[in-house]
Amino acid sequence: MLETPVPSKALTQGLTFSDALTGYRFWVLLTSILLVYIAMAGIVPNLMPALQGQGFISEQAASAISVSGITVIAGRLLVGYLIDHLWAPGVAAVAIALPVVGSLMLYGEPDFLTSCIAAGLLGFAAEAELDLMSFLAAKYFGLLHYAKIYAVLYAALALASGIAPMLFARIFDLTSSYDLGFVIAAGLFATGSLMVLSLGRYLQQKLIADSFRQL
Repeated sequence: MLETPVPSKALTQGLTFSDALTGYRFWVLLTSILLVYIAMAGIVPNLMPALQGQGFISEQAASAISVSGITVIAGRLLVGYLIDHLWAPGVAAVAIALPVVGSLMLYGEPDFLTSCIAAGLLGFAAEAELDLMSFLAAKYFGLLHYAKIYAVLYAALALASGIAPMLFARIFDLTSSYDLGFVIAAGLFATGSLMVLSLGRYLQQKLIADSFRQL
């Protein structure tokens, strides 16, 4: 019986750095990471003053934020489990979409329970995004130049984390409210969530499909 040839070397090694840069998937992943982390890094450091500005005392604001600490752990565990069994971009899209709801729930003058739920939704995706980025980079670009590719993606994350808190604080200075920042964050989360859905098949699936077409 003839065996179907499979490009095993390509499957185990993946794309070169230059090949990754010429494909749309790299730029989709990079842009989505940048948008999501601008939103997340903009909200999280400013969440305490935002809640206090909405009328909560320090203890209430701290209690609401502590909910996010619990959901951070839950998010990493659940997302990690799901991406091992389901299509990772779909899992990523849902995880990133939760902060869309959380951001909009913080708009205006939410009550204490609403603020706790919003903080929990933000926390669920806060650290899961980093795990998703490393997993998606490996799945779509392979391991040949993984370190270089991941370094560029992480640099985008670090850039967003550095500038976003100042941007959101500046929005408050101009408007005397964080509401506009919450709306902008919701838009960024939504855009990043939709973008990851365009990633398509994993590298291994694509290479195997290409090998069959060449037979």
